[in-house]
Amino acid sequence: MTQPEEQANPFLGMDWDWLDVLTDMVDEFWDKDRHGELNGGWGYDHDKGEALNVMGSLIKDAAKVRGVSF
Repeated sequence: MTQPEEQANPFLGMDWDWLDVLTDMVDEFWDKDRHGELNGGWGYDHDKGEALNVMGSLIKDAAKVRGVSF
């Protein structure tokens, strides 16, 4: 699943603290995904895993634009 080109990134206008929290959440979920801990310990299926990667990348990219460092 990809975000349409014409749709603005909703994270760009977020406060620094919001982005900081979201980047922490992305890191935590990526770690849980690597260890198969999501979805009740069974891990996400392919579609949910792809959605997590796309959403996580959007959040991380928005944070970089806003100057949030990790």
